[in-house]
Amino acid sequence: MQASAVEYRSASKNGVVLYEAPASSAKKRFVVSAGYPAEVVITQNDWLKLRDRNGMLAWGVTKDWSDRRTVVVVADKTALYGKPDASASITGQLNKDVWLQLLPASAAAPGWVHVQHKSGVSGWVRVTDVWGM
Repeated sequence: MQASAVEYRSASKNGVVLYEAPASSAKKRFVVSAGYPAEVVITQNDWLKLRDRNGMLAWGVTKDWSDRRTVVVVADKTALYGKPDASASITGQLNKDVWLQLLPASAAAPGWVHVQHKSGVSGWVRVTDVWGM
């Protein structure tokens, strides 16, 4: 069955294996850590065909992927703002490839994403600076 809308998941634990085909006997492509975000391309029985931010496709076991949403910073450096406004105070700086948990956001914040770093610090980043939306 094909996904009808863009759907994202995140690895639910460290050591999640991604395969070339939807079978545990298939060649292993790579292993990811908890929180690794991926786009669901196709769902097939107990398997998900996933695409990462670099466009790499691989298969993962559905039970290893959480509905908890994460995004990854794609800009070399991006600011974490206290409010969804470029003139708001900057509460932190984030480097490329940092994963962030996606938090509920107000519809009044187009162009912004409400996120939380694993340290517990939360704030807002520009949607153009992250992948997984």
